[in-house]
Amino acid sequence: MRITTILAGGLLSVALAGTALAGPMDARADLDKNGQLTKTELTTHLDQRFAAIDANGNGQIETAEMQAARQDRRARRAERRKARSGDAVGERSGEKRRAMRRGKRGQRDANGDGVISRDEFGARALKRFDLADANSDGIVTQEERAAMKEARKARRG
Repeated sequence: MRITTILAGGLLSVALAGTALAGPMDARADLDKNGQLTKTELTTHLDQRFAAIDANGNGQIETAEMQAARQDRRARRAERRKARSGDAVGERSGEKRRAMRRGKRGQRDANGDGVISRDEFGARALKRFDLADANSDGIVTQEERAAMKEARKARRG
């Protein structure tokens, strides 16, 4: 049972890595498209994403739902690439990105129960929002976003 839980948690966290990349600075989360992201907009966006993945509506994302969401994301990505280049291009992530994802296993399923709750789903995005919101006014501006990007570049070297 324990190994099943660990494997399920690992699978869920790897699958969610793609959704995590959208993060709080994603233009899709700026619902009013004013170039500023409020915590309310981010929370609404996270709720919408969670509901889209939680196919059975039970308030948690299970392994099968995560796999279906991942396959759907891959299919849409392949279609976008095909439209841009005229032919389908393979996965671009490469070994470096896969290694990064492997290092983040288990960070989504905080309580280790093998499913992702709504709170677990949005915790990292909300944490990144708070880090980006330098003046703690509940709004991430373009300037704060740029400063966060530069700080990340400096940390990576």
